[in-house]
Amino acid sequence: MRDMPSHRHRWLSVVGAPAIEALRFRTYAGEEDAPALAEVAQAANAANGDTEFISAASIAIDMANRTHIDPGEDVVLALVGDRLVAWSSIEWSDTSDGERHYRSFGDVHPDWRRRGIGRALLERNEARLRELAVAHEHPGPRMLMTWLNDRDDGGIALVTAHGYRRVRIYHHMVRPDLEAIEVPPMPEGLEIRPLRREQLHQVWDAMSEAFIDHFGADDTSEAAFRRWSQDPHLDLDLLIMAFDGDEIAAGVQGQIDQDENEAQRYRRGWTDPIFTRRRWRRRGLASALIGRTLLALRERGMTSAQLGVDSQNANEALGLYRRHGFEVVRSSSEWHKPLVEGADGGGRVGRAAGSPG
Repeated sequence: MRDMPSHRHRWLSVVGAPAIEALRFRTYAGEEDAPALAEVAQAANAANGDTEFISAASIAIDMANRTHIDPGEDVVLALVGDRLVAWSSIEWSDTSDGERHYRSFGDVHPDWRRRGIGRALLERNEARLRELAVAHEHPGPRMLMTWLNDRDDGGIALVTAHGYRRVRIYHHMVRPDLEAIEVPPMPEGLEIRPLRREQLHQVWDAMSEAFIDHFGADDTSEAAFRRWSQDPHLDLDLLIMAFDGDEIAAGVQGQIDQDENEAQRYRRGWTDPIFTRRRWRRRGLASALIGRTLLALRERGMTSAQLGVDSQNANEALGLYRRHGFEVVRSSSEWHKPLVEGADGGGRVGRAAGSPG
């Protein structure tokens, strides 16, 4: 693993940290930390059977455009000597049904799992999230939450012991070949048009509207738009958008991650996200766009495709993707824990949360 920089950061004392020789913690120092963070994330993914590639560039873009937290305060790195062995971060966001989610996430390198580092980081994150919640006025329920790969037995044991419960399962689906692609006709009055970069915000706004009634929290902020639009893999020619006049009715984001393909030794493209705005649903539009996106990926030399889906998607997305040849290959889950047993009328977290007196 790479050595870590030793400037522009703050050393931390983490309560409950295990007694490992030379273990220490510090805050995120900036973009120069991104390669080591990506390396740990990649090792964790590999141990969990996850093929998605996490690049230093994507981490740097994400950290530079966080919405509700400060990476210099809320991203914590665990080092043994000068080697990164784990890292964690937090964020919060609101759901369409009035909940506020306070999320903890991160990775422990497989060589350093089951030694108490992940537990110390989770408890540190929970304490920090409670501090943030104390300052928030929010009338609805608040949840501590996290995501875990369903093959991460150690992570699941950790969050279960800390009172989290699984509330939703998400599938990763793969279409193993790009032969015999079904391409349904476009609904009458709609057409696919090429995009210009200046139209990206229109695409973002259409996606945001389409996903507003989906389960969970969705970040539609300008910072989130920057994270998406600055993705180095974003390819305008693979953004397959259906227009009704001047409005975007639906779309599929095709994408090719050459780093992932090289690392996994396959030629696989993404067809994710897939969205249809409410006014245009139940007309076969998503199916027509999926077929055209698969053709576009095949024309680029891909031989398989992948996407992610909520297993309980209310618009029956799982069945749609299966009809297009996608199969479930792995799953991950969302885990929740009430932030407090109760809150006062103004929505403030009380002392039951463990906040300062």
